[in-house]
Order: sequence, then structure tokens, then C-alpha cells
Amino acid sequence: MRKASIAPIAGWLAAVTLIGGCTVHPPGEQAERDTARGEGRPFEKRLVVRPPLPSNPTLEQLVDYALLNNASLEESYWTWRAAIEQIPQDGTQTASVNLAAGAMINGGRSSWDSTTLALSNDPMTDIKTPSKLGAAARQALEDARAAGHRFFNAKYELRGKVLYAWYDYALDAELIRLEENNEQLLQTVASSTAARSRVGSGGQEVVLKAANELDLARNDLATLQAQLLSRRATINALLGMPPDTKLPIPATIPVKRAALPDDGQLIGMAAKANPELRALADQIRGRENGLALARLQYVPDFNLSIGTDLAGSVQSLLGQVTIPAFRHEAIDAAVEQAEAKLRAAEAARRESANALAARVIAAIVVLRDADRQLTLLQEQILPRIKQIVSIGRTSYVTGRSSLLDYLDEQRSLIAIERLVANLHAAREKALVDLETVGATSMIGSGEEATGDGGH
Repeated sequence: MRKASIAPIAGWLAAVTLIGGCTVHPPGEQAERDTARGEGRPFEKRLVVRPPLPSNPTLEQLVDYALLNNASLEESYWTWRAAIEQIPQDGTQTASVNLAAGAMINGGRSSWDSTTLALSNDPMTDIKTPSKLGAAARQALEDARAAGHRFFNAKYELRGKVLYAWYDYALDAELIRLEENNEQLLQTVASSTAARSRVGSGGQEVVLKAANELDLARNDLATLQAQLLSRRATINALLGMPPDTKLPIPATIPVKRAALPDDGQLIGMAAKANPELRALADQIRGRENGLALARLQYVPDFNLSIGTDLAGSVQSLLGQVTIPAFRHEAIDAAVEQAEAKLRAAEAARRESANALAARVIAAIVVLRDADRQLTLLQEQILPRIKQIVSIGRTSYVTGRSSLLDYLDEQRSLIAIERLVANLHAAREKALVDLETVGATSMIGSGEEATGDGGH
């Protein structure tokens, strides 16, 4: 008799457990997990040993090293992973299963046939309909996708920061070289002027002027050298290295002459591929699912209770529906709140799209104007000023012009060379900004980023 009673009990137990333990997995969840795991291999504990930075890295080797070691990027990755793990939590029934047993005691004794079992969900946590679980799981999936796109956005932003910092580092190194050349020239002029003064061929005013120019040049050089250390610390922070780690000093400003699309294509590229805009689109879809979930709160939940005696002769099934009779005002407010969040997300995406377009246009303006100025300076003005300085040096040495005239010409040359260096750096940083916004790379990976020894 006991064997015959086991089957219905097991059947009821399986039915209630299945209803109470149901989990909805929306389409796309597994693909999101696979993508995250693929991106997260460098951050897993088993890969704590990372490849070292090459002694003379290229630009992309610098970026690759930062992508492996930057703590902020790793934080963004784990935020993504945490968002993914919210999906099964929101898609799972929260109803607990209660199991109760009772027995009829007669004369101080109980019998197997008088023992009863009851299985039910906790009435404080109703069983939710699959539609509610599905909407909640889909909302969590869209939030996870948004977190994933923000991780990719963080990757491109980090790439941009590394390249920005390196161009500033390379610019300071170039300005130091220019100032060192200027200092050497002024040292020669000061020595020559002092020698002339000693033999009565020059006045004291000229000697003092030359000394001042030399001291100012040395002051500018010291300032640039100090700034170079600050630039290095910034790069090391982005690479996840101690701030005083030695880095090679760039021999030149890395210049890439990539063939660029026209302005309209650049703007379109950014609007289509920008990870932050894609994250906001995911967020909007998540808010749409949140609105659907809020409206589903009008749909009643239910409770289920199943009981049987162990003899199998008496069985009971009790179902209860939880009607939100006195919660309509709260549900109405929740629906309005969900709709407001959706509208806010839509407005945020429009604002981000406008700001993105403005950022792209600003970068394009800088890029095109830098190209124009560099063509003018390098092909016309710089050759002329160098010729003027050469003639002025000869005139000064032969006594046909004054030191002040020669120093003015030399200052003009240094100013133009500094402007050229700054324009090169500005152009490359504008290009990096376009790449960051458009989530693409127009920079070749084989170019050398460094040249000299460590600093």
C-alpha cells in the first residue's frame, strides 16, 4: 500500500517544484555570456602573468598593454559580468516551496495512513506568471548589453587616452630638442658677444641681452623637462605601471597619414558605431521591457497548495489568485514611473547623439585646419625663415647687422618650429578622437612610437 502511494506524492512534488523553480532565459543571453567570456580572458585569475611592455613599443603595443593592465577597464568588465548574472535572478520565480507534514494521533499512537503531507508556495511570495518573468529577464538582458557596450566604449576611450598622453609626451620631447638646439646657439652667441666686448668690439648692453636670452632658454628647457616627467607618470598610470617606471623618450612625434573618409562619412560612422550610443539604445529597449513589466502588475499572481495522505486515499489541490485590488494607485504610479524612465532614456540618447556629432565636427575642424597650416608652414614659411636666419647669422658675424636683429630672427624660427610640432600633435589627437568616437582604428600598427633610450 505504501508503494502505491509514492507515485502521486512524487508527482505533486515535481509539479510544485517545477512551477516554483522556473527560470526564463531570454534569447541572446547565452551569446552575451559568450562575448563577455571572450573579452574577459585577460582579467581571469589564471592569466595574472601578463606579457611585458616591449623596450621600444609601437603605438598599438602601448594600447594593447594598457588594455591588459588598466584597472578601470577591468572594473568595467566585471560590471558587465555582474549585469549578466542579474538576468537569471530576474527571470527566476521567487516563490519558496513550503513542505508541511501532519499526523492524526489516536490513543497516543499514530499510523502511516493518518499521516498527511502538504506542499505549497510561501503565500508571501506569489508565483509569478511567465510573462512577468520574461519581461523582467529581457529588461535585465538589455541592461547587460548596455553594460557590454559601455565596456567596449571604455576600451576605445582608454585607447584614446593612451595615444593622447603619448602624443603629449612626444610633443614635449620634440620641444625639448628644439629648446636644446636654441640653447646651444644662444650659448655660442653669448660667448661670441662676451669675447667681442672684451676686445672693445661690442657694448655691455649686447652682452647682457645675450645672457638674458640664454637664461630664458635654459628656464624654458627646465620647465619642459619637468613636464616630461609628469607626462610619463600619466602614461604609466594608464598602463597600470608605477608612476616612476622608465619609458623611452619618443624620437619624433608619430605621424600617420591615413586616407580619411569625407566629413559626412566620418559623422555617419560615429553615429552608427559609437558604443555609448549603442548602450543607450540597449537601455531604451530595457526601459521598454520595464514599462511592459510595470503594466503586467495588473495581472494577478497565484498561490498553489497540494496535500495528500500517505495512503493515497485523500488528496487535495488548492489554488489561490492574488488580485491587486487595493494596489491600483501604486501600480498606476509604477507604470508612469517606468514610462518617465523610458522618455528620459530616449532624451539622453538624443542629447548624446547631438554631443557626439559636435565632437566629431570639432575634431574634423581641427584635423583639416592642422593639415592646411602644416602645408603652409612646412612648404613655404619654414624654408623662408630658415633662409632668413642663415642670412642673418652671416650678417651678424660680418658686422652688417646687430645681435638684436639676429635674435629676433632666431626667435621667429623657434616659434615656427614649435607651432609645427604642436600642429602635428593636435592633428594626431584629433584623428584619435575620431577613432574613439567611431570605435575604429585608422592608425597602422607597425609604426614606431619611440626612439631614444629611457628617461
